Amino acid sequence: MKNYPYNKIYHLHDLKEMMNYTAEHFKNDIAFQYMRGSKKMAVTFDEFRGDTFAFAAYLNTLSKNSRKIALIGENSYEWIVCYIAAVISGKIIVPIDKELKSAEAAHLVRECSADMVIYSAKNKDILEEFNEAELSDTLCLDDFALALTTGSEASAEFAVSDEPCNVEATCAIIFTSGTTGEPKGVMLCQRNLMTDMIRSLETLRIPKGTVAVLPFNHTFGFMACVLCQIYVGFPVFINSSLRYVLRDIKEAKPGHISVVPLFVESFYKGIWKNARKSGKEKALKALIAASNAMRKVGIDMRRKLFKSVLDGFGGNLEMIITGGAPISGELIKGFEDFGITVINGFGITECSPIVAINRDKWIKPGSVGQHINTIQVKTINEDENGNGEICVKGDIVMQGYYNKPEATAEAFIDGWFKTGDIGRIDKDGFVFINGRKKNLIILENGKNVSPEELEYLIGKIDGVDEVLVYSEDSLITAEVYAEDMSKKDAITDAIKNKLNPTIASYKQIRKVKFRATEFEKTSTKKIKR
Repeated sequence: MKNYPYNKIYHLHDLKEMMNYTAEHFKNDIAFQYMRGSKKMAVTFDEFRGDTFAFAAYLNTLSKNSRKIALIGENSYEWIVCYIAAVISGKIIVPIDKELKSAEAAHLVRECSADMVIYSAKNKDILEEFNEAELSDTLCLDDFALALTTGSEASAEFAVSDEPCNVEATCAIIFTSGTTGEPKGVMLCQRNLMTDMIRSLETLRIPKGTVAVLPFNHTFGFMACVLCQIYVGFPVFINSSLRYVLRDIKEAKPGHISVVPLFVESFYKGIWKNARKSGKEKALKALIAASNAMRKVGIDMRRKLFKSVLDGFGGNLEMIITGGAPISGELIKGFEDFGITVINGFGITECSPIVAINRDKWIKPGSVGQHINTIQVKTINEDENGNGEICVKGDIVMQGYYNKPEATAEAFIDGWFKTGDIGRIDKDGFVFINGRKKNLIILENGKNVSPEELEYLIGKIDGVDEVLVYSEDSLITAEVYAEDMSKKDAITDAIKNKLNPTIASYKQIRKVKFRATEFEKTSTKKIKR
């Protein structure tokens, strides 16, 4: 665990150049796999380039009014082709959350003035929200093959075109998830995306192969699970439904996966649930103790000792990359015991999105890692504990919020983007996040309380499945969802009599509430506040 040089990664200029490079260097290697019913489909890098160039040529045959293209649908190979084809054909892609109601999705399409909608059959109701004059073109992803046929005739001309690409022009408008407030359209350019890809890959060596679980409309899902994988020629297995996550992981046998902490917790609970069900819990604990003792003297047998556990994840899983919410040290250590490294990182849509990440051999528990190479990170308005708002400057930072000049101006100070996240940076450049500025509970005595910090502590209590902390009637309140309501009294006792005495008096939970259902969440499984 020490600092070491960044990984050497070739530098490419734009997405079209990336498509050509990967098709030439990884020509017949598998780029994407996915299930269509019971049949497993596979696409090579050369085929992927051909489809993308054909679809880009198809888009250029449409009405010239289709400058901005809204894309809504479940994760799919076709979705990926549409996104990249739109960008390399000079359009602006606008990914829309497939979980939104039709009226909400249509509002975002209008908000960014998109005049073409590409949609999956499951999201076809969005068209009912528009009158005939509002959209110049529409396409159902069921008709993708027909569009490729139309575009293939012109794709050869598109492929050889050496028209210079303006990497500074807006190529994507990504709407923030809206955990609090109205979503804003983040404008990104190819320079943003290419820089974030290259610098992230320089920072962290990822094992070969992944399963794309996170929704592609979410910047981290598309960057980590798709773009970074294409860049280094690694295969991606596309998961189209959360119901089949473990099935797809077992099928794909990935070296790593990128997920939010909720998945990590679910996977870990599943391991121990299976151990208890099979009567092997005590034996597994004893094996972990023996393995850890051997590791202290330089003997690492984890891949053999815990083969049955690792086989549940395909057998090759070495790394889980996670971010978007705090993750407990117990989970990180728990997977490390089995031979799987959990890497925590930090990102935000406005920064393309990856800002910082722990490295595979340079990690600090509790931190989200060091910022990626060539960008700058600092804190402002620090409190007495050294915690302040984290700010970022560099080529990954957005161009602004679409059609919201005032919100854009408010987001910057002297050229630095204010992330809204509160934290600190240590002497080695590791970033520690404590919570969101807009979520802070400001007490009458002027003290600031981070609800995320308290939620993290309460979430470790046995029986707590979900928790949200906020101020109600001037009292710090914990609202808890517990699937097993028989543990209600024990949870309340643990909060008031075990947790409270360990934290500052002004942070203590004064009110505990229980709810009968899970909290409403975004598509990336963050609780909506």
